[in-house]
Amino acid sequence: METRYFSMFPPVRSLLTALILTILFLPLQAHAAGGLKGSVTDKTDGEPVIGASVMLENTTLGAASDFDGNYAIQNIPAGTYNLKITGIGYAQQTKNITIADGQTATLNLQLGQTTIMASEVIIGAALYEQDRLDVPVTTSVVTTEEIREEPNPSLDQVIENIPGVNVTRSAGYSAATVQIRGSNTFQGGGIGTRVNAFYDGFPINSPETGGIVWTNVNMNAADKVEVVKGAASTLYGSAAMGGVVNVFGSLPDKFEVKGGASLGFYDATPDSDQSVYRDGYTPWLWNTYIGIGDKTDKFNYNLLYTHSEDDGYRDNSQTQLNDIKFKARYDIDASQYLQLTSYYNETEAGYVSTWPYDLELSPSFTTIYTPYPERAYDLADDVYTDDIVKRKNMLVGLNYVNLLTDNLSLDSRVYYTRNEYRIDYNPTDTAQVYGFSFPVPFPPFVYTLNVYDKDPGEYNENKTDRYGAGLKLDWRASEQHRLLFGIDGNIVDLASTQYRPDMPVPGELGDVQEKNIALFVQDEFKMTDRLTALLSLRYDWSGIDADEVSYTDYTSEADTTVTAAIENKSVDAISPRLALNFKAADDLSFRASVGKSFRAPTLSERFVRDAGLFVGNPNPALDKETMTGYEVGFFKNFGDKVSLDVAGYINDYDNLIESRNINPSGFPIIFLYENIAKARIWGIETSLNIRPTTALNFGLGYSYMNAKDKSSDGGALASSQNPEPDWLAYRPEHTASVSATWHPTNRLALNTNGRYVSQYKSVSTYSNLERENYPGDFIVFNAGAKYQATDNMKVSFLCKNITNEQYEEAEWFRAPGRSFILGFDFVY
Repeated sequence: METRYFSMFPPVRSLLTALILTILFLPLQAHAAGGLKGSVTDKTDGEPVIGASVMLENTTLGAASDFDGNYAIQNIPAGTYNLKITGIGYAQQTKNITIADGQTATLNLQLGQTTIMASEVIIGAALYEQDRLDVPVTTSVVTTEEIREEPNPSLDQVIENIPGVNVTRSAGYSAATVQIRGSNTFQGGGIGTRVNAFYDGFPINSPETGGIVWTNVNMNAADKVEVVKGAASTLYGSAAMGGVVNVFGSLPDKFEVKGGASLGFYDATPDSDQSVYRDGYTPWLWNTYIGIGDKTDKFNYNLLYTHSEDDGYRDNSQTQLNDIKFKARYDIDASQYLQLTSYYNETEAGYVSTWPYDLELSPSFTTIYTPYPERAYDLADDVYTDDIVKRKNMLVGLNYVNLLTDNLSLDSRVYYTRNEYRIDYNPTDTAQVYGFSFPVPFPPFVYTLNVYDKDPGEYNENKTDRYGAGLKLDWRASEQHRLLFGIDGNIVDLASTQYRPDMPVPGELGDVQEKNIALFVQDEFKMTDRLTALLSLRYDWSGIDADEVSYTDYTSEADTTVTAAIENKSVDAISPRLALNFKAADDLSFRASVGKSFRAPTLSERFVRDAGLFVGNPNPALDKETMTGYEVGFFKNFGDKVSLDVAGYINDYDNLIESRNINPSGFPIIFLYENIAKARIWGIETSLNIRPTTALNFGLGYSYMNAKDKSSDGGALASSQNPEPDWLAYRPEHTASVSATWHPTNRLALNTNGRYVSQYKSVSTYSNLERENYPGDFIVFNAGAKYQATDNMKVSFLCKNITNEQYEEAEWFRAPGRSFILGFDFVY
């Protein structure tokens, strides 16, 4: 059954009660209102600085400079404040200002230039604002300008050029994963992702799999993205072993109506391509969005609707998205506010298969694959052309913040998420079968292998509800100590056709529930003027309400039904971290950290049986996995033109949960999730930002990664048929990126970016000693232009994959070739 009536366990119920009482009964103090206004200009040439943030510290009050560089802050209680001014590409400033009763003060500000990297203000590393030089762990930021470089960007496109981040996509809205420092492999549905993702601090991972459909997280309403790398469970809990992606939604500074549209097409495939799908056919893609927002004295909101469609660059990769986002903030007074973050989206897309192949049967009855990459834009067989995947995702999150005193603040939140996923394999009224038949040495017998065998109307479906709450206290106890205390909890109710403890019944949903609770504490200890220590500790508990699992054992010839007791119904872990930051000079800081993270097995890893193309056996003995991470690094400004960030890391994984093909020489492919491995991943990352002039900006990134299986039996995580079976599957050794932005005039911006991924040394499904058709080994460049045609409208042009590179990110899934997109955006 789908419906479940949940009963919140005492910690979460108490937390919600405390939150409601706090909001209802906190006294609202009346203050005589003053104001502050002025301008923000460039110290070098006197030009207005657009979008600079002007904030009164220890209050909720602030503003952003407009197109003329002007700003205004109203309703300021009389008193003396520190004014913090930040801007992209400008060095941060702090000014002392006194506001008198009922009067408006004027303060004109000038900012000095620096690199974009050096000007970044980071929140996610410690859960409060920090300057780039003070951050104790490696963090990358994607700015608003970078997000807007292409029309209708998705989250995967926005972060794919960050050093240490590797994106693996099949096609369209099918499987896509993001790994940070080799944190996870490529698996259907994003199962077992070791990266947590948040939108305005609320989780957007699908709770049953842990995965994120990165390709359909639309970024039209986003202001910036932060990527925190390394062991982050100490603040963000289970699944943050590899790192965290934080998306921040935007709010306008004045009334605006905005919209835009883009239209594009995929260029013809090379002459060497023999795909039937693209023979004489040109797929198109288009997107449109419209929104409205406003800011008054106390209320600020942003509403945005996006619709996009894509015919699909390869067979059955078509997509359609409808997305609506609403964010609002109400300033109760100068010290407290309520903020609502919400979105709802629906997607419908084709569910792609690999490119075509043949199967041969060897004399020893093992299977031999013969792929046909020259038909890479076709499906393996026509039975896949009507496979459709539909998703619905919803988030409603309410955040209440109160600056109780100058030294103590409260941040509390409640949220609800809904995730629906359905894949229709066979919408027809007849059975669909795809397979291979082989003669055997004993005529007239024939041996048949069915790759795809779906009954009429067969489907898989998940419906997941998550109810959560959290509370955080930020206390500046003294000049030396800043303490953070927090509690988080959520309940997950899953109704699924296959992620269930009992035997699946076609067309029926089975129920299972998961509960999670966590406590954490953090101390930022300023040991000296230049040395700061960040000490963090978190306790997590996760449990399910099932005692046993029943399943069909696909490894037995008779497909025996097995019922087994679940050995680890609940898991818990303590995640500590120590991070140091030494500010050797005003333009140089060193950092070092050591931390332990964990991940509880997801409901999908516990109970998965069917992944569309493959079958699987549940593992009743599945347990948590852990990781100990070490990092050293430094950040250096070379004047105001060049910034360099370098980091080295070692991540030691224990009891690593990954799927393994337990039938590598036969058919069908049978996967099993096991705690089978110890692994060590170490590497070096570099980020270089060069800004020779105000109009020109360069970014360079490089990452080296060494990812080895350290299990006692060796090669537990990858097939022995790989040339290097101890190399972890889907972890590229070398990745690099380059970007450049040039503003030849105030109205025109030109940009280009490119990335390189070395050929994978190991894969998990179609391995071979020659490394034939392994993903990677590609360089892809994009280029675009944006022109401010009028004061209210911009026109853009984008060419993706300029050289029409033919490449794969995932095994036997061809990536998009060259495409052209023309768009416009307007704001009134």
